[in-house]
Amino acid sequence: MTEAAGDGLAGTVAVITGVGREGGIGRATARALAARGARLVITDIGRPLDGAPDYRLSTATDLDEAAAELAATGAEVLALRCDVTREDEVDGLVGAAVEEFGGLDVMVANAGVSTSNVPLTELTAQAFDQTLAVNLRGTFLCFRAALRRLVKQGRGGRVIAVSSQAGKTGWPLLGAYCASKFGVNGLVQVAAKEAGPHGITVNAVCPGTLDNPLNDQPGGLWDAYSRLQGVSKEEVRQATLGAIPLGRFQTPQDVSDLIVFLASAQGGYVTGQAINTTGGQEMH
Repeated sequence: MTEAAGDGLAGTVAVITGVGREGGIGRATARALAARGARLVITDIGRPLDGAPDYRLSTATDLDEAAAELAATGAEVLALRCDVTREDEVDGLVGAAVEEFGGLDVMVANAGVSTSNVPLTELTAQAFDQTLAVNLRGTFLCFRAALRRLVKQGRGGRVIAVSSQAGKTGWPLLGAYCASKFGVNGLVQVAAKEAGPHGITVNAVCPGTLDNPLNDQPGGLWDAYSRLQGVSKEEVRQATLGAIPLGRFQTPQDVSDLIVFLASAQGGYVTGQAINTTGGQEMH
């Protein structure tokens, strides 16, 4: 089952949030870590988001399907429903990892949303708060729960957030999302400085543009920019593609490859970074 000898991941325990959706970064990360022998606690909310019932979150069965797929490869996996905005549920994830597998080595805070892609003048306070609750508060709660356990264990560890290129440069119509991801990148720096003396690394990966169902749904990125610019969704897609120096949209595997590196022994001297994986679309 282990793909890469010497990466230090075989037998480690990893908690990954936001795993339910097929074609998502969380699912790709779970597959990649499982292939290297990690034992997994995977989670997703598994229900509609409060206040945004039409936003495409994972369904109640998606997480079970992910767990079954991973188990079929021989991976040790525990699947749990979790709302990352709730302290008790996030703390429970780490507790479950300890109870099921005896400890924690890696936390991947991946769960995130972008529910309201509109100008700031049209953005409601509720939508703003909701985005920050999932993306920033949720990441904070995952960090805090993981760091408490990792410090107590005294053997180091890895904490990784899935941020965004929108945490490096502001994008029109993405006010709440950008604010949340800029916040995540700042949180990473604070956590890295606090956790470093304990041998714990803390980093963020900053993905670029994925051509996925979330971007293509009504109210998604293609739809929002098509309305802003007065062009078709396909014209928006092609213009976006033209702004990526490598000439292709990102895949979830592009992101999971970087997460695996940061979780591995080879990533042990990297901390406090928000690393772009954007095909050159973002360069700072």
